[in-house]
This record gives sequence, structure tokens and C-alpha cells, in this order.
Amino acid sequence: MSIHSILPPEAYLEEQPPVERIEKPCPYGLVDCLPLPDGRLQISRVISTDPAAYLDPAFAPGAIFQPEGKS
Repeated sequence: MSIHSILPPEAYLEEQPPVERIEKPCPYGLVDCLPLPDGRLQISRVISTDPAAYLDPAFAPGAIFQPEGKS
């Protein structure tokens, strides 16, 4: 459904609560994670200047983040 209005969307749409995000260090830089109900962290994005970070499937968006030293 399209809404044609002179008002900005914030004026007529319900405001969504902000999503909690956690940044954790990884070997390439940082990963931005979403906390899951069971306490694990799901990777949302990689923050790095190293191109290898974006090719490593362990740090792909949607993967479960495993801090170093844990399996």
C-alpha cells in the first residue's frame, strides 16, 4: 500500500524500538552482532579494511560469532 502525503513517514508510522547491537573485536577488526535469545551473537556486519575479512565465511553476515579461544 502506498501512502501519498506531504508529511514525513515519521509523522504517521509507529516508531520502532532501536535494535540492540554489540561490537566485538575479531582478527580482522570488528564485527557488529545481534544478541540472540539463547545468549549467542549473530554477525550482522564486518567492520574492517582488510579485504580477507569479507571473504572469510566465519565472519559472514548471519554466522554465529565465536570469540577467539572458544569453540
